[in-house]
Amino acid sequence: MRCSLAFLLLSQFAPTVMSESPSSSMTAKVEQSIIDDTNAFRKEHELPALEPNKELTKAATEFAKFMAKEDKYGHHADGRTPAKRAKAAGYQYCVVRENIAYRTNTGDVTVKSLTEVFVDGWIDSPPHRENMLADYITQTGVAVATADDTTYYAVVLFGRPESASIQLTITNESDQEQTLILESQASKDEVSMPPRGVVTATRCFPATLTLKNVDAELTVSESAEVVIADGKFIQK
Repeated sequence: MRCSLAFLLLSQFAPTVMSESPSSSMTAKVEQSIIDDTNAFRKEHELPALEPNKELTKAATEFAKFMAKEDKYGHHADGRTPAKRAKAAGYQYCVVRENIAYRTNTGDVTVKSLTEVFVDGWIDSPPHRENMLADYITQTGVAVATADDTTYYAVVLFGRPESASIQLTITNESDQEQTLILESQASKDEVSMPPRGVVTATRCFPATLTLKNVDAELTVSESAEVVIADGKFIQK
């Protein structure tokens, strides 16, 4: 048995024809089992379940079939990024993350064995585990494909749609100028705000707000209106 895993995060298809085989119904069951096990894992960590999304599922299916047919593996195996594949499938994204894996079997294949090798492998790998437990991810698309009933390729896309971007409005209601620091994932912005000044921002990841030289901090994971008053943040 040979198994490999890979993951990728992106923020901001080659068509194939696969013949129907007895494995088709099994891979469909594996796909659902991966979704179920992923959501069970998230529940253990007090995170909401991910909703299947048809565009993400389309992108995952096309890529899994491509890798199976061409015997190529990797996030850029078809010359595109996961985000570009998702966009080509019609997904308007804010965030796209991807886990992939393949397994070459030397014995009998079952829904349980395939699901376990994929899901357990991702859970045991810190970067894949991080994707599965991302608190800002809301949707998923899962696909499993094989061209020879021996090697199986799995693709899991995790997404947050553009429509769910985090919209922030911050108002300085104090009588003094404040320096707002806004950090989100790898980005950091520093803005001077005069009294009654207003800052608006759009983010795809949860954001942490702090004030320079003031002991005030607020983390927001959903759209919100925030005011600065009395040296602290107040979320409306």
